[in-house]
Amino acid sequence: MKRLIFAIAAIGGCVYDANNLCGPHMKYDTALDACLCADNAIVDGLRCTPCAADQVVIAGACGCAAGSAENADGVCERITGLGDACASASDCTNPAYAYCAPGVAGPTCTSTCTDDTGCADAYTCATWEPQPYCREFVGLGASCTSSADCAGTDATFCDTYQSHTCIVGGCSVDESACPRGTLCCDFSQYGFGTLCAAACS
Repeated sequence: MKRLIFAIAAIGGCVYDANNLCGPHMKYDTALDACLCADNAIVDGLRCTPCAADQVVIAGACGCAAGSAENADGVCERITGLGDACASASDCTNPAYAYCAPGVAGPTCTSTCTDDTGCADAYTCATWEPQPYCREFVGLGASCTSSADCAGTDATFCDTYQSHTCIVGGCSVDESACPRGTLCCDFSQYGFGTLCAAACS
């Protein structure tokens, strides 16, 4: 999840309000001395635009949370069986999500796929796996101040340079096992190793 950091500057003619340092749908981060988009808002130019009440921020865009999908009315709703804990495929009772996939938080029920279009918003088609399946990257986009805040998830690297969110690190450039909309980039020259990013430059 990418959130733009807005520098706080004094602008001539503006009235100072200690209770409202930032613009709409923003929050003030004292550690950074900067304004960030609120947890359920995305960067929109130099503004922050909130997601709909039924949506969450996923990789810088609004979408349906893990375990839910958009219904015929365009509303995110909980999907029975998707994301349920499982020990084997027999625990996945919804035929649409009958694949028991491994995960950092334990195996869960999901579906097989051929590309991202076959997966709900919060999932990526893991085409690098022998059996491609819709995979959730647990912890991706969570707020952080250091990589310690991202420990125990799939996104173990804290982007303290820009977004202050947890991102996926240690990926293979050849395999590019990264969340949808990102690719595996080698940032070794900057001391970061490989990271899943929207762009490698």
